[in-house]
Amino acid sequence: MSEQQELFKNIAQFVADSRVLIEKGAMVEMAGMDKQVQHLCERVLELSGEDRIKYADSLQGLMNELNILGKDLTKKREALANEIRYLSSHKKASVAYKTADAKGNLVDENSGIR
Repeated sequence: MSEQQELFKNIAQFVADSRVLIEKGAMVEMAGMDKQVQHLCERVLELSGEDRIKYADSLQGLMNELNILGKDLTKKREALANEIRYLSSHKKASVAYKTADAKGNLVDENSGIR
């Protein structure tokens, strides 16, 4: 297997694995992916024109998969942002209720009246 084929295989597997993990709700570390893709593109550009044409469909397919992964990551980020906003609002409401409850249970020490 050529270096280019090995790179395609590894990147495609990483993308597929990442999509499965995102679907399951897991966080995915993408650090280094851009360098892997850049390295692959550089290796393909080093090939003769005829050999480069052989990789055109594979590069297009990989680009499509990376775009889908990007959309999956965007959806995940938006879902997390909504969850954080909800938790923040929920926490604020909880604090407000506790504060109101605490004020409602205050006893006037001089009269003993609530």
